[in-house]
Amino acid sequence: MVNLYFCMMLAISLSKYNRQYIVLLPPVKNNLVEEGIFVRLMYSTNNVAFNGLFIYILHETTQDISVIERDILQLYKTTKLPIYSVERHVIRSPKSVLKISGIWENDTHYGLVYKCID
Repeated sequence: MVNLYFCMMLAISLSKYNRQYIVLLPPVKNNLVEEGIFVRLMYSTNNVAFNGLFIYILHETTQDISVIERDILQLYKTTKLPIYSVERHVIRSPKSVLKISGIWENDTHYGLVYKCID
């Protein structure tokens, strides 16, 4: 008997992104950043809720990607300085899924927790 496992990932196109569906959960201690916190992001529409935001990247410009990064970071209220880094990583993987898990914060800065999945 052979066990087969299928992994399915649901991702939205960049044009379907809507800021109103972003939900930021209460901050928790960040285990990777000393003296830091982590704020989990959920993307919740009327029909479905995702643990994170998954965006399919195909022919989008880096400017389109950076608009979403800035948009999400503006939702987070802090006096610290933002770090914008998603754009340069997406350039290296132009055909991928961008998974945004949340927001990290340390003593002086904050930014998105994300990864590009080929």
